[in-house]
Amino acid sequence: MRDAREHLDSCPDCSRTIAQRHAWDLAFLNTAANTAANTAANTAATPPEGLASRILATLEESQPAPLPETVSDDAASGRGTRATKIRRRWLNAAVAVAVLVGVGLVWRSSLVPDQPLTLERIRNWPDAQFEAVDDFAALAALPEWIESRKGTPCPSGWDPSWMRRPARGWPERSSVAVMAFRVPLNGRDSVSGLLLAVPIDKLAEVPEVSSVSGARPRYSKSGRFSTTAWTDTATGTVFVCLVAPGQYERLRRALVPRPV
Repeated sequence: MRDAREHLDSCPDCSRTIAQRHAWDLAFLNTAANTAANTAANTAATPPEGLASRILATLEESQPAPLPETVSDDAASGRGTRATKIRRRWLNAAVAVAVLVGVGLVWRSSLVPDQPLTLERIRNWPDAQFEAVDDFAALAALPEWIESRKGTPCPSGWDPSWMRRPARGWPERSSVAVMAFRVPLNGRDSVSGLLLAVPIDKLAEVPEVSSVSGARPRYSKSGRFSTTAWTDTATGTVFVCLVAPGQYERLRRALVPRPV
């Protein structure tokens, strides 16, 4: 280490390169920290717009101050330093690429992890998406449900024909299906609503009741929906049902098995 220090003290080129690398390291750490802080709540699949240009700009601003010009032995002897410049150019390019890759990895690791969902979060999510249970335009705007090839989730005892639209996906978790339903009543009357299907293993805590009839209704935060949740062990799914206020009791009665 003493030999290396003595060499750096007497070699301006090597001292300049080490100072530049040190500045790049600091720039990387600062930019990575800022990027992680700004994207901690971001769940998008692509890096923030302009990330690469911001990193390169930071590197440009982090160039070390030039050292006093001195005459090297090579210059004194008339020998060129073309090979040294080429090696330094490749080194700079490699470091820049490494910084870009490193910040990309830091950004990826800063995304919100795929932690278990909560019923409270699912109950209240439609408040920001739907004006009513029959808001089919909002339903159609949701992304495609990627699990659709397995068939639309249907609670045990429900008639699949009650599902009014193809299942759509929840934007925050692709494994969650969002559906519209209509359960017929006596005559031409019916009860419409929304149904969210969540795999049991995606929830932090599952309801103890096993059917919508045994679930206790709760209003969403906006008061636009009356919500119930139950665990369907036969399908391995937790269903969250949303109907308009005052419609739960009508739905419950419609689902009670009638004597034959």
